[in-house]
Amino acid sequence: MSIIKNGFFAYSSYPSSSGEFIERALSHIRKNNGLVFLESWRNLQISGKLIITEILKKIEKCDFFCADLTGVNDNVLFEIGFAIGKKKPIWLINDTTNISSFNKYKELQLLLPIGYSSYTSSDDIIRQFDSEKVYESNSDVIESIFSTVEQKQTDKILFYLKSQHSTDYNKLIIQKIEDYKFTYSIDDPYEGNVQPLSWYIEHLLSTPSALVEFSSTNKFGYEIHNAKCALVAGLALGVGVKVQMVAEEYYDTPMDYKELLKKFHNLETCKKIIESFLTEVRNELPKFYQQNIKTEISVKARSYLQKLKFGDFIAEHEADDLYDYYVNTVHEQNLIKNEHNIVVGRKGTGKTATLYYLNAKLSKNVKNEVCLIKPIDFEIDGIISILLNLKDEFERGYIIESIWKFLIYTEIMNSIFPSISEKPLYALDKNDEEIIAFVEENRRIVLTDFSTRLEQELSKLSSLKDSFSQADFRLKTAEVLHEGIIKKMKELIINHLSKKHSLVVLIDNLDKSWSKNADMEMVGKFIYGLLNVIGRISKDLKGKPSNPHPFNFCLVIFLRSDIYMNIIQYASEPDKIQITKLVWEDPEIFLRLINERIDILNDKSKITHSLFWDELIVDMVDNESVKDFIFKSIIPRPRDIIFFFTTAKNIAVSRGHTQILASDVKKALQEYSSWVFKTIVVENEVSYAQMEAFLYVLIGENGTLSRDQLVAFMNSASIDISSEQKIDAFLDRLVELSLLGREIRNDEFAFVYDFETDKKIKILASKLGTKRFKIHKAFAPYLEVSDNG
Repeated sequence: MSIIKNGFFAYSSYPSSSGEFIERALSHIRKNNGLVFLESWRNLQISGKLIITEILKKIEKCDFFCADLTGVNDNVLFEIGFAIGKKKPIWLINDTTNISSFNKYKELQLLLPIGYSSYTSSDDIIRQFDSEKVYESNSDVIESIFSTVEQKQTDKILFYLKSQHSTDYNKLIIQKIEDYKFTYSIDDPYEGNVQPLSWYIEHLLSTPSALVEFSSTNKFGYEIHNAKCALVAGLALGVGVKVQMVAEEYYDTPMDYKELLKKFHNLETCKKIIESFLTEVRNELPKFYQQNIKTEISVKARSYLQKLKFGDFIAEHEADDLYDYYVNTVHEQNLIKNEHNIVVGRKGTGKTATLYYLNAKLSKNVKNEVCLIKPIDFEIDGIISILLNLKDEFERGYIIESIWKFLIYTEIMNSIFPSISEKPLYALDKNDEEIIAFVEENRRIVLTDFSTRLEQELSKLSSLKDSFSQADFRLKTAEVLHEGIIKKMKELIINHLSKKHSLVVLIDNLDKSWSKNADMEMVGKFIYGLLNVIGRISKDLKGKPSNPHPFNFCLVIFLRSDIYMNIIQYASEPDKIQITKLVWEDPEIFLRLINERIDILNDKSKITHSLFWDELIVDMVDNESVKDFIFKSIIPRPRDIIFFFTTAKNIAVSRGHTQILASDVKKALQEYSSWVFKTIVVENEVSYAQMEAFLYVLIGENGTLSRDQLVAFMNSASIDISSEQKIDAFLDRLVELSLLGREIRNDEFAFVYDFETDKKIKILASKLGTKRFKIHKAFAPYLEVSDNG
């Protein structure tokens, strides 16, 4: 006798036609399928009200879970996430004729590994339900997704899903997390709108708490961001994580998580909500560590492919481990041999990874003092406002120099202080005691975080009047920026460094405050001002040539290449600026990155890179070697290749394969294409809405396009084509992003991965004169372009 399986069906009340079709299908299934009892949320309404706790109980107790993706509804996504967390067999349906809804589904990406059945009528639902037989499933797809995840033993206390725009709210949230001294991982939309589903599962299984920041519905991009938040919050709840959801007003909270989400309308309210949650987490930490509250990963025997690890494709998430498998394409001594160096590369080329490696490498020698500066949120708009109000270049230059000197010296002292303050009393020398006394007396100036310290000084600088003479302006600025204190600080730093060999200052994250709406000339001058002031700081610290201080000094800045190109135009002698470019156009070096990670991250006695290429991945794809196929299909950046291989492996595992097959590689290219499509929107200097509109116009077009065709597409996307100069500037940006390649010889197109080769390619294309472009193979699957071989 067969046991009747209980199922639950989730769907949105909009569009109403979908709900009607589903209820008709459910009625038919209940009458004609004796193997299942299938009900929806409508069966749980009590006196016209829906009790969400009853819905979650139903999902937890059901044998299988069904949901309609049409409308990409937050309530439904929350329930899907919860069902995934509970590892339920899942069947999803989607009305793909609803174009707006289907585009949102594709943009969300998170549910691509699960797939869906397409429908337009109740008959479609009935037929495919009978065909798919989800009620006979053992949750193979969900189990396989979990089996690709490595449940790490980490010290992370919190997972923070940040809102899609940088605001004072998420700046405050991060500051509060750090005030509580919580170790945390972060999903920052700046690094990519959406990560793979397995990535979220892995991070949630490795931490006891999650803070999910929804977006106000007044903000651009709120729909996709909030859809992601709903699914991830449901997933977190499903795997047993303590969850707090927050949102800036205005936000109409979906019914499913009204009790879990708190809204704020000002910084004080936000602060109270976050502090309350963090206090609860801190108080419950002993319980978290004493009992296993998370979903256990399947204990079934795992194949070599399931065990295979490539690491995280975002450097910030593996800062503690990067040193072991960093591919050192530029020797660290080359980065610090000069007074200053700028490490330049596109987003995802390994700038932050290089910073972490350099920090770890240099810190191994106690004779090196390494100062790492990574401001959470660089308040550049306030600086620009002050600079624009000053009357001449002298005042601006002096303010820029003074701000940087203040920030660099206080950061160095901030870096030195912890190791000294932790010494036992008997180990302190006279200078150590003076440093401790100095910092205790000036805690507000020295120990506050970089961004807060900057804001404090900006509020004072804003009071400077433009009626001062140059001499008075210098005196007033010196007073505001604590010139006397800096002088004493400098003396203490020099005395401390006399026991060291080198002082190396590493600066990252300046690009995170690079706003498209800012005064680019002033921003460029401010960041370039950092290079100017380094010479003066170096001279101060090194002492006079006749009596030099016995240590070396170097500053290394990590900058996105487009930002570097903006600021370099303000340099009087650009050829004297030392730069190190991060480029990955050599296939051997590029693939070595994967080989190194395989060898370090996996059990060497069982899985090596040789075993991977010999047994765990197919040799050929579409009549070319799998290595060549992958290299030609992606943007050559570390982030991309790690994402691609991780995705291919996860797809193969979810399909029950013990080797990554050609079909898995092709499917991985589709998912990678969707992911990389979103990452370039973050990098572009055009408005998000305009760039997105333009890219969507390209869908279904030929892979090779003329300039005239592109101009017509620009016009369709409301991009300014009023002059040849504006048209060329936009097309140049598409080339810089590697979306388009220029034709340099007949039917030969070259793509830009390095800003210095851009000029050469542009000249060759100009001489050919065909004015034709080709869409990069990386974007072809998502845009569904033809003729892109």
